[in-house]
Amino acid sequence: MKLTESKIKYAGVVGMGRSGTAAIRLLTHLDYFVIAFDSSPAAVCTMDVKKTVFGDFTDTDLKDVSVLVLSPGVATTAKIVVRAKELNIPVISEVELACRNTSSTLLAITGSNGKTTTVEWLTHVINLSSVEAEAVAAGNMGYALSDAILDNPLVPVFVVELSSYQLETTTGFHATSSVILNLTPDHLVRHGTMENYGETKARIFLNQNIGDTAILNFDDTLLEKYRNISGGKQLYFSLKQEVPAGAWMDETGYLCYKDETQNVKVIHSDKLALQGKHNIANALAVICLAVSYGIPVKKMISGLIGFKGVAHRIEPLGSVRGLYWFNDSKSTNVDSLKVALESFQNKVILIAGGKEKDTDYSVLNQLIKHKVKNLVLFGSGAELLSKQWQGAADIHIHKNLEDSVEGVLKLAESGDTVLLSPGCASFDQYSNFEERGDHFKSIVQALKC
Repeated sequence: MKLTESKIKYAGVVGMGRSGTAAIRLLTHLDYFVIAFDSSPAAVCTMDVKKTVFGDFTDTDLKDVSVLVLSPGVATTAKIVVRAKELNIPVISEVELACRNTSSTLLAITGSNGKTTTVEWLTHVINLSSVEAEAVAAGNMGYALSDAILDNPLVPVFVVELSSYQLETTTGFHATSSVILNLTPDHLVRHGTMENYGETKARIFLNQNIGDTAILNFDDTLLEKYRNISGGKQLYFSLKQEVPAGAWMDETGYLCYKDETQNVKVIHSDKLALQGKHNIANALAVICLAVSYGIPVKKMISGLIGFKGVAHRIEPLGSVRGLYWFNDSKSTNVDSLKVALESFQNKVILIAGGKEKDTDYSVLNQLIKHKVKNLVLFGSGAELLSKQWQGAADIHIHKNLEDSVEGVLKLAESGDTVLLSPGCASFDQYSNFEERGDHFKSIVQALKC
């Protein structure tokens, strides 16, 4: 049921970040009075709200609220969420709010790594496939779905990136095609166990029926339990073997696709602008999603070839001071750092650090020995990383990114590759990984002066 059909006119929004302000904007558009909640008195609400509550709240603040919309950063264990449930107030995510108020098709993507690249790649493929086609990328990648549906009311399809935080409180969300790209340990402080984390990710398949498609990474053993989860069609993708239905890379390097109507070679992996096995896997997922949306295989080839990648994900910054610089600020966990290191043939000078996660970073020691010339660590997690990576490479610790880059210049030799791939969250010094990556790019750009 759309919220527009409700006669009650009060809604609460928790968290005044990007998702929260987008939710306020949509609710206001639907003629709701909004009560905004944020734990920090420093939070700024730029939207027109009925009332703003900072820090502690009372039952009186929730008295007229008919639905509570959560920003992704707000845990379901937060006091306000617990109390809302005790008062029988429905608690939903901003994504849930948005999907209840659009009739456009939703194609949804989640996973521990590769989400943003796959979302942008699929959007690119759809938009190049036909002059009539139009898709908008939205969700966790930075453009809140509530904003997207207001800004693009006539767009036929949204390609939506979903995090586990966003999926946690979804109940009515429905995507005609959904994919889980992979599962690796991440956000376990919030979810507790890998089982809980996986179950949360699998909520992306909620409410799928006979006309829908569920897509899974056939190579990921943690996803085996979710095979045949959908009430509709099931597709798979694999780098290692032919799949029952879906896309795979054969022994000659061709990306292939088959289902009940076709069995074709799509494109050779050498033709992709984005290299690395992780990007080939992303391309296979894109093929499955595009076919499920109705894009003919021949129509998607130019989009597969032409996509150049996204900002902050192994983003080349060019040659500066005789060094080759790459911005991989989107690397916020062990597995994304592993993927980044495996993408380079020669040793790199690695800049890593930030707010560490509750995970074992020492699993990368052997890879670091083979792939890293010098380790430059910064942020609140620098000491922990230094202890876990002791002996894997020459280690240098700095306070922040500026000092880290200065340190790199003293270590590097002409022709070296410098990779920012933090492997940690950004929240010790930045609002998000985009801000961190933009700062790094500005530091590197300033070296040209």
